[in-house]
Amino acid sequence: MTPTIDPNDIHSAADTWNGFIYQGKVALYHVLKLINEKDSVDGLHLQLDSLEDFAIIRYENNEPKPVTLHQVKAVKSHYYSRYKEAFEKLEQRKVNFPCDEEAFFHLATNNEKSKADIEGLHTNLKIYDYDGNPYCKIEDLQDKIKAQANNCLTKFELTLLSNDNYLEILCNELESLITDNIVLIHAQNHSPNGDSINKSAYYSTISLNRFKDIIITDLASLQQDKSYFIKKLKIDLNRYFQEFCLEFEDEINKEAQKKLHLYLVYFNSLANPQFEEFLQKIMPHRHVKFSTLQEYKDNSLLINEVKTVFLNILNGIRNPDEIDKIGWTDNQNKKYFPSSIIVSNSPASKQNISIDILNTALDTLIEVPFNSDYIITEGCNVTSVIEEANKSTRINQSDIDVLNNSTSSEYDKITKWKKISLIDLQQAKQKLNENNN
Repeated sequence: MTPTIDPNDIHSAADTWNGFIYQGKVALYHVLKLINEKDSVDGLHLQLDSLEDFAIIRYENNEPKPVTLHQVKAVKSHYYSRYKEAFEKLEQRKVNFPCDEEAFFHLATNNEKSKADIEGLHTNLKIYDYDGNPYCKIEDLQDKIKAQANNCLTKFELTLLSNDNYLEILCNELESLITDNIVLIHAQNHSPNGDSINKSAYYSTISLNRFKDIIITDLASLQQDKSYFIKKLKIDLNRYFQEFCLEFEDEINKEAQKKLHLYLVYFNSLANPQFEEFLQKIMPHRHVKFSTLQEYKDNSLLINEVKTVFLNILNGIRNPDEIDKIGWTDNQNKKYFPSSIIVSNSPASKQNISIDILNTALDTLIEVPFNSDYIITEGCNVTSVIEEANKSTRINQSDIDVLNNSTSSEYDKITKWKKISLIDLQQAKQKLNENNN
């Protein structure tokens, strides 16, 4: 009889920096491939970040038993030496946790050694095959997922739903099933008397039939649903995060990796109203709204703003002070909050961004982000947002006068913007990283 595995003896990677983005996408691709290839996926479950980066398991006497093990490496290097230790680790995992079938290694970059060469050196693993290739680039994976999802629609005689827009909706729902599972693991870990990450990851598996159920459900009604756009925005943010981590993998140390991962878990765990509020706070210069597809396209996250500014701020500044999970305080008790503002420090840019911020505040009655004194930008410094904006005739001074004379708590939200300054990332790092408490 196979000995019972103690989940607390397995180190889960669920608390590391990029574990549930690229790995989750690879897992989804494999799950869809299984649904396409097998007559039935009854009894099969997806396990994330436990026995391996992901595993397909079955249950025996209520205990997970591995069918296949999967290790995923999303790194840029094509040198065999960069992966040798990981290959050996996967081989050892297969010894420690014998699986019914194979242990697969997933590559995101074409290796200098061929698939046959690697498997000859490491006989206890297989290099995963992507339509005849021994690797799949990160930028190509989403198209491959869509292709597998389309094959699923064909298999279940739902070709009438097969179009690019519907496939995007379907893939978003499938991917969210994986993301929600990882967030649940973390929530259980941080709740009173909650399970360890290791135990939660081991037992919190997803039946492959849950993926199948989503595939065979007509999701067309989700297209104009606001919750759909929020779900898509989270997926966008996850993708930008993964690309940022890969692009700067040689510059992000282990401590920063863990910090960034915790930020990402936080973003994904936000309920819809809180996530919408969070987006508005990091984009105080633009009215965030996305009840329709056009609003989503016009007003949502911009990849360059997120990668160049927002994620750069989170990476470059020390751990947060637990100000609602994000934000920092300096030695003078001044509070700072990150943004996605990417403008220069020219006089025109300073005035224009101040006008945009104030007009957005007037339009939305947005709170000052976590009562900050400073909003961090890429390279723009403004001593007072309202004073800078008042230099222009594009601000309706009568609106400001009404606010100044009002006792309404709603208008008080706007008058607080008088005290807000913009500060560039380099200056913020100098003020905050020296206060490393």
